[in-house]
Amino acid sequence: YTVIEGIGTAQLDKGPGHYPDSVLPGQVGNFAVAGHRVGKGSPFLNLDKLKVGSAIVIRTKTYWYTYRVLGDPGSRNPRTVGPLGIPGMQVVDPSEVGVIAPVPDRAGVRPTQRLLTLTTCHPKFSARERLVIHAQLEGSPQPASSGLPPALSGGG
Repeated sequence: YTVIEGIGTAQLDKGPGHYPDSVLPGQVGNFAVAGHRVGKGSPFLNLDKLKVGSAIVIRTKTYWYTYRVLGDPGSRNPRTVGPLGIPGMQVVDPSEVGVIAPVPDRAGVRPTQRLLTLTTCHPKFSARERLVIHAQLEGSPQPASSGLPPALSGGG
């Protein structure tokens, strides 16, 4: 899917939307993206299937960025808090906008990590809550000209 700039209805009807006040891929802080779970191509239909360490790959014109879902690596449960103090998956009220803060749920804290947050409606066919996925950038960006990143080419 192509990530559109903005999270209004018109933008999300075209595809996942970048929260305008969040950083861009690979930057220190939280690159936050909203998307429909059902309808309009259902780009985030199966976010609830992600596990600790699942790859989320973003491609820009020049680089591939591989993010890995956070959570407790010991239990492999994305709903538990891992080493960064951030769960890999959570369900929140739509009013809980702190999940897209530069450091999720820690207003005013200066970011030091390169994070990704995906938000969508929850449960499926309802907008009552939000399903939130948090991930961290793995390694360095890979030039798009060098081919697929390992996460998409079977190497990780």
